[in-house]
Amino acid sequence: MKRTLLSVCAAAGLMCAGAHPVFVGHRGCDTGVENTADAFKNGVARGYTFMECDVRVTADTQLVISHDADFKRLGAELDIATSTLEQLSQAQLSQLRKTGEYTGTIATLSDFLEICKEGSVTPVIELKWSTGINSDDFSNIPLLISAIEDAGMRGNCIILTSMRPCLEYIRNTWPDIKLQFLGAGNWQQHLPWCITLGLDVDIAHDCLTQDQIDSCHSAGLKVNCWTVDSPERAAELTRMGVDYITTNALVP
Repeated sequence: MKRTLLSVCAAAGLMCAGAHPVFVGHRGCDTGVENTADAFKNGVARGYTFMECDVRVTADTQLVISHDADFKRLGAELDIATSTLEQLSQAQLSQLRKTGEYTGTIATLSDFLEICKEGSVTPVIELKWSTGINSDDFSNIPLLISAIEDAGMRGNCIILTSMRPCLEYIRNTWPDIKLQFLGAGNWQQHLPWCITLGLDVDIAHDCLTQDQIDSCHSAGLKVNCWTVDSPERAAELTRMGVDYITTNALVP
């Protein structure tokens, strides 16, 4: 049986009341092939009110959901950037996870946003290096923003990436959109820049210290952390005061 964060906090004697972080479903959740419609729909059913995906651009300039640049890890010999949406849609994806073995097909950004909208979920959209969405070329970022606007979710979404130029471009062009800087390791060297631009942060959970969390909060920044599947670690991070916990498996 999966334990909730509240039960683990109680068992550990941690004071969590009034300071619960928001759980963000990582690539949907761990029931279904990651980043597919089933994983997103199951994340909604689990109770996530925020859900994360990874966006890439196809050869025919379609916005699709995939963490990797290709489907090899999911059982198909296709590269996202050199394949059309039609070609990618024909690929049968498979993934063995702790909860079982799953199959699925690629989801588009529009598919993801529609699932989020129907489930009253806030989309958390991670930008991966893609044609027109990278540190050297922003030409397809307006296409991304238009898709978000078409879904009626511009005021209820978060965009995150490690690509600083993309974040600067979005902040300067669409200043109302919520942004997070994605980091790990020596991420704190970017903190002054995040403070200047008013960017929240999304940091590998084992790279966070209490002082860093406190520094972000003192600057008015929220702290997300990835990827946490241990209830005990989630309870510890709750005590430390993080605002979001990105997870594959934890139940809100």
